[in-house]
Amino acid sequence: MVRIKKSDGTYEDFNENKLYNSIIASGASPEIAHDIVEEVKKKLKEGMSTDEIRRVVLTKLKDLDPNATEAWKFYDRVAKGRITFEDGKAIVVDKGHLYLGKKVKEVNGKGLSSSEEVKDIIEELKDDLDYGISRATINARLYALFMAVLKTTHMQKDEKEKSIQLINNFREELGWKPYELKYPLT
Repeated sequence: MVRIKKSDGTYEDFNENKLYNSIIASGASPEIAHDIVEEVKKKLKEGMSTDEIRRVVLTKLKDLDPNATEAWKFYDRVAKGRITFEDGKAIVVDKGHLYLGKKVKEVNGKGLSSSEEVKDIIEELKDDLDYGISRATINARLYALFMAVLKTTHMQKDEKEKSIQLINNFREELGWKPYELKYPLT
């Protein structure tokens, strides 16, 4: 098993299922996710950093599914403390810069912790739509936000329910079907 270096300096075994699931969570198809995992496995070496893996994923994803690339970056921002990736390199997103609407709310620590944060992010998405960001991009970002809500461990079940309702209300405003849960919330 190949061990990879995480951003905190610790090592863990490479987990292709974890990578596959994160690519799917960005909205990519199973076929694209499989192709990207295979590409990463070809380049994988002992001690490879998660940033290097992310760079391979984003480069390939950008070619195969630009909307999923956009969703991946958005997910990184909302789920991992306002960090996004440009050309595979980590950059801190300053207030008033990259993908931020008129109202900026910092996400507490790593990951979402309240429906209020989700509400503010949805307001940003509405601003983005008003500023001409495509509906396809908004759809990809909403999916990434939905996945971030489902995956966060910093939000109570009732807050997750409120957050999903906020997301689905916005989807319905846009004329889209609401997301349905495949499994009960935890």
